[in-house]
Amino acid sequence: MHLTFTSALLAAVALAIHAKAQSLIAFSGDSCNGGQGNDVACNGACIDFSGRHSFEVLGSAANVVLFSGGGCSGESFNFGTEQPNNCINVNTGTSISSFQCTGA
Repeated sequence: MHLTFTSALLAAVALAIHAKAQSLIAFSGDSCNGGQGNDVACNGACIDFSGRHSFEVLGSAANVVLFSGGGCSGESFNFGTEQPNNCINVNTGTSISSFQCTGA
């Protein structure tokens, strides 16, 4: 009985940790509509944003910085801490080619 309870507790903790993982999905439309990109982890990697005009953070809050150039170069636009499950329209006055997303 004790082993079963411990196993169940460990499984619940693992699910809770996984549920808080931050990720981001970008869309070609202005309102999280249109073509949907991949669900990418908010781990600080530089990700292509070409052809995207909105995004949504999933899991928990994340810091998002968008860049006018590829490879996270050029002018940067710090969108700051974004809360999960909100559609963010990217209207910077210039095209955005890449972004970085990290945990808040």
